[in-house]
Amino acid sequence: MSRILIVTNPCDDKVTEYLDTWSEKAINLAKAQPDTFVYELRGGKANREDFVKVIEEKQPQLILFNSHGNHDSITGFNQDVLVRCGENEHLLKDKIIHAMSCNAGKTLGPEAIKIGGVAYIGYKEEFKLTHLNKNTKAEQLRDEVAQFFLEPAYEAIIALVEGSTVEEAFNRSRKMCADNLTSLITSNSPSLNSSVASRLYHNYQHQVYLGNGAATF
Repeated sequence: MSRILIVTNPCDDKVTEYLDTWSEKAINLAKAQPDTFVYELRGGKANREDFVKVIEEKQPQLILFNSHGNHDSITGFNQDVLVRCGENEHLLKDKIIHAMSCNAGKTLGPEAIKIGGVAYIGYKEEFKLTHLNKNTKAEQLRDEVAQFFLEPAYEAIIALVEGSTVEEAFNRSRKMCADNLTSLITSNSPSLNSSVASRLYHNYQHQVYLGNGAATF
């Protein structure tokens, strides 16, 4: 049976540009699997109409949102709402969701599980990201500050693509985040100050997984 991954990459501001860049490792890993198909909604294609269409046509087992959000919705290009509680959360039924979307783990995540979603990994409060405001993908990947935040976040997707369970993927992400916190706290570098560690700890506190921890992609 084929595995299908849908990715939203609006890439319409600096934050979503960084999410796009740092998610490429996991996406390329998925594309390299002989049984896995990846469909990306990039830029203006990350709109509600195209999102609904690809979900209904492809019936993915896994969705990766590289998008902004709030407690009850996740948006795409130019803040077009892709999915919102009370409107179309049924699209998340029977799926594993990984959402790099602020606050969506507070209401949308639980609602997705309530209506039959398999599992949800995301953040119930703001996902805080500190970066050096680099412009090219190569520069963003070399961003030594952003990596503390984004490498552990996307470790969960890498783990899922490799066949780990949702709980194992979540724990891998958490462990990497904790290791990064230790590195920050013990660093003598003036650029890695306490505010960076504080923001990363916020993400660690508010990362959640919901649903079936034994599920796999």
